[in-house]
Amino acid sequence: MGPFYCPTDNGIYIDPDFYREMEQKLGAQGDFARAYVMAHEYGHHIQTLVGLSEQVRSAQSQNASQANALQVRMELQADCYAGVWAAMNKDRIEPGDSEEGLTAASAIGDDTLQRKAQGRVVPDSFTHGSAEQRKRWFMVGYQQGSVSACNTFATSNL
Repeated sequence: MGPFYCPTDNGIYIDPDFYREMEQKLGAQGDFARAYVMAHEYGHHIQTLVGLSEQVRSAQSQNASQANALQVRMELQADCYAGVWAAMNKDRIEPGDSEEGLTAASAIGDDTLQRKAQGRVVPDSFTHGSAEQRKRWFMVGYQQGSVSACNTFATSNL
């Protein structure tokens, strides 16, 4: 099972096997690839603290046809928050770290995972966003360094 954030207990859970799979099967290696995953999960914690998670869950229950699209926006926002975290810690980032994060974002994009698992991509079934979307939103957060840049719900360009 992949990493996840549990809003009930505010816990972040990461199966160490996920990191091994990410490195060995998906080619996302390095300490920053792991840090990106953790920062993404902390992004979900922020979404819970500010009430966004509950708003999205409510909207999903009211409009099931938009449930996946709303979930993608949540996930991309968490990627953006991971980029903001990286920007705020630039003094700790080593050469090549941001590339490790981008490689990880790409490796765990819905399109990449679907292509590897089933040989085809089904965009309507995405729950986390494509590789390009995940990389883009990480970079928005990293380059702008501000959570206000991460409003994936107010843009038509994901």
